[in-house]
Amino acid sequence: MPPHVSIYQHPQEKGYGAALTVIGSALWLLIILSVFLQKNPVAALIALVIYGLLLWVMMKFMAALFRAWMVGSMVVLSEKQFPELHAIFVDVSRKLGLETAPEAFIYNSHGVMNALALRLSRGRYVLLTSALVEAEDNAQLRFVIGHEIAHHVLGHLNSAKHFIRYPAFFVPFLYPAYSRAREYSCDAVSAFLLEDKHQALTALQMLACGAKRLNYEMSPSAFVDQEKLMPAFAGFCREIFLSHPRMTRRVARLMSLFPNVTMKPDTTPVSVQDVA
Repeated sequence: MPPHVSIYQHPQEKGYGAALTVIGSALWLLIILSVFLQKNPVAALIALVIYGLLLWVMMKFMAALFRAWMVGSMVVLSEKQFPELHAIFVDVSRKLGLETAPEAFIYNSHGVMNALALRLSRGRYVLLTSALVEAEDNAQLRFVIGHEIAHHVLGHLNSAKHFIRYPAFFVPFLYPAYSRAREYSCDAVSAFLLEDKHQALTALQMLACGAKRLNYEMSPSAFVDQEKLMPAFAGFCREIFLSHPRMTRRVARLMSLFPNVTMKPDTTPVSVQDVA
């Protein structure tokens, strides 16, 4: 992991990740011990291995089906297909330390703005919705692309880690907190790549707004001020269940990390504490 990537990793991400690893490992150990406490431990162990292999084969098959759906129903970015956007993927991947860019697809989302990083077997992928590509400009898309590639670079999609931590995902509130910290990390890593950090702020804000015609009128400082309207208790209760922080907090954190962000002439930076 390049140094300029790791320094922007959210401090709470490592702590929550470590907690998931410890708890998950302990729960797996209890599962294994429970097998040997059966009346016929050998038979129980064989059954566990068989079920595990069946689950592994099923997951591999589902991954193959999903890739087949992507290849047949989405549009893959390449030097021949949307070369300008593909060049952004390659450039961002190299700057984040990947020799080979993830395979990227655009698909018709019927108005839903989103982007997704996923790993199928050993393949790395990034999916962009058509609505997102339509609404945001190239600099904003660079931020979104950087965010998704950062998930790959920071090891968020590591299959071995997921397997070890899986039993701990059911601990109340722990995995959502870890997931929110990961989003903060990817935001910061991606914003670091942009010369104009204002584009990172508006890229996030556009996900909340979604109106292309308002793209160049957005004020991140006014958007962050909406936090003052948030009912404290209701806002807390709602967010602890979510895998992503609310957009106002994500924009506020980037403004605190990059206080000298270039602002539009009719906006002024606000002093914001780290709200992560």
